Parts: sequence; structure tokens; C-alpha cells
Amino acid sequence: METPFEPLVTERLMLRAMTLDDAEDLAERRSDTTTAQYQAWRAPYPIERARELIEDITSRPGPQPGHWYQMAVVRLRDDKVLGDVALWLSENGRTAEVGFTLHPWARGHYYATEATARLVDYAVFDLEVHRVEASTHPHNVSSIKVLERIGFIPEGIRRERYWVEDQVSDDAMYGLLAREWKARRAQD
Repeated sequence: METPFEPLVTERLMLRAMTLDDAEDLAERRSDTTTAQYQAWRAPYPIERARELIEDITSRPGPQPGHWYQMAVVRLRDDKVLGDVALWLSENGRTAEVGFTLHPWARGHYYATEATARLVDYAVFDLEVHRVEASTHPHNVSSIKVLERIGFIPEGIRRERYWVEDQVSDDAMYGLLAREWKARRAQD
């Protein structure tokens, strides 16, 4: 039997496996129009859909090739869920993609930067991926700042590549190599 996902901790945060108790919070966060604006869903986001997503995530003990795995981002000082981060692994496990979503009231405090950096640590040092990727809408300035603050390099725009139902948009691609991340961490 596989070992269940162990929480990842930072100075202020814990990244833990989601549970069905997180469904209402997830539906609320994803129902916010500013949150949904650059994402793969439309607001409002039904609680039933949040439960289905969490049931799918929790059917696996942790990140596995070919699947997304989402973790709740919890503030340590008061156990408040601030949002979530997600990790996808390629079929061969050598490439990871990261994503993050915070409640509007949790933005502007560098929580996304802290949580995503910890997720990159996990991908590079624990899962031993070679490359970490991220993508976002080219107008999503806040997410671009998070990625660049961590050290992701812009790699270009894929034109009219990202679909949400019947609407298409461009997709800004970012990449970070494990050796770049290790060198950056060695300087910290």
C-alpha cells in the first residue's frame, strides 16, 4: 500500500491533502468571479462539483503521474484555509506542473509565493522532477508576478490554446529547471 501524502510545511503555511470538509470552501473560492476569471471553470462553482473533485483527488494517496493532485493551503496561526495549490506529474514523472488559487481576501500577503515555492521544493527534492512548468492567462499579472518571484522563466505564449467551455484564450508558459531551483535554494 502506498504511503499517504504527508503535509508540507513552511514558516506560515501547511499544504495538506484535501478532505470532503474542504468542499464548501473550495466551491466558495471557485465561485468568486475574480478567481474564476483566468481559470478552467465558470462561476458559480457548485458544491457538488467541488465534492466530486475532492473525491477524485482523495482516491489517490498523493501525486501520481498523469493526474492533478490538489492540496489545501492552511495558515498555521489560525488553521484557516487560504486556498489551494495543485501539482500535475507527467506520465514519466520527470516533469511537473504547478498551479495555485487563493481566496481574494488572502491575496497580497505572499501566501501564493510561499506555498508554490514549497510545492516546487517538493517536486524537485522529493519527487526528483527535472522540470517544473506553469501556465496562466497572459493578462493574469498577479500570477505572473508569483511565478517570476519564485524564479520561473517566461517561455512564450501559446496562441488560442486554452479553452473554457466555448471561449478560447492565449496561454502564457513558464518553466523552471530542477538545477536552476537547486542553485537558487543553495543561495538562500
